[in-house]
Amino acid sequence: MKTKIAAAAILLASTSLSFAADLAVKAPYAAPAPVWSWTGFYLGGHVGAGWGTTEANLASISAGGLGAVALGIPLSQNSRSGFLGGGQVGYNWQSGWAVFGVQGDIAGMDVKGTTPCLVVLSCTAKSNWLASVTGRFGGVVADKTLVYVKGGAAWMHTDHSASIPAGLGGLLGAPGAIAFSADSTAFGWTLGLGAEYAFTPNWSAFIEYNYYDFDTKRTAFDLGAPFGAPGVALANVDIKNKLSTAKVGLNYKFGGPVVAKY
Repeated sequence: MKTKIAAAAILLASTSLSFAADLAVKAPYAAPAPVWSWTGFYLGGHVGAGWGTTEANLASISAGGLGAVALGIPLSQNSRSGFLGGGQVGYNWQSGWAVFGVQGDIAGMDVKGTTPCLVVLSCTAKSNWLASVTGRFGGVVADKTLVYVKGGAAWMHTDHSASIPAGLGGLLGAPGAIAFSADSTAFGWTLGLGAEYAFTPNWSAFIEYNYYDFDTKRTAFDLGAPFGAPGVALANVDIKNKLSTAKVGLNYKFGGPVVAKY
C-alpha cells in the first residue's frame, strides 16, 4: 500500500514539473515598452511673421559747439509688418507631467513700415534680426503634446531713416532727395506661449506666439552727412519698439525614448 502511495506522489510531481516547463516555453518574456520623455537637448528651425510699432520722439538737436537744444517733439508712430525665419537650440527636463527648459533663438527679419513724420519727412523703420534667451515651463497633455509658456530677454536690431522729397531737397541745396539714417540694437523682454507635438521619437513640430517690449533707445541721426558736412549737427531721437511674432517650426531631439524597467 505504501509503495502505491509513493508511486502516485512521484507521478503527480513529475506531471506538475512537466506542465510548468511547458508553460515557460509557451509564455516568452515581453520586453518593456519604451516610454516617451521630453528630456534632452534639441535644435531646430522656424518661419513666421512679425508685426508691431515704432514710436519716435525728437529729444534734442546738437549743433557744433552750441550743445544740445532740448525739444521733446513727437515724430511718428510707425506700424510695421513682415516675415522672419531662423533657428533655436535648447534643453528640456521632464519630471512627471511637468517640463522645464531653456532656449536660445535667433532669426533674420524683414519687418518694416513707412509713415509721414514732421509733415514733410517720410520715416522708415526696418528690423533685420531678432534674438532671445528664454526659460520655458510646460505640461504634457494627450500623451506627446507639450503646452508651454516662456519668458526672458530679447534683442532686436533696426535700421531707421528719414527722407525729404527731391523737390524740397533742391530748395535746401541738395541735388535730389535727402535721407538721414541710423541704426540701433534695443534690449527688452519677451513673453510667449506655444504647443509642441512629438510625431516621432526624435522629431516634433510647434506653433508659438511671442510678444516683445524693448527699452527706449536714443539714436543719433547725422544731419550734416547728406550735405557733405558730417558731424556738424545731430538729431537725437528716442525710439521705442514693440513687436509680436507668430511662428511654426520643427525641432530634433537628441536621444530616444526612455526604456521602462520592471
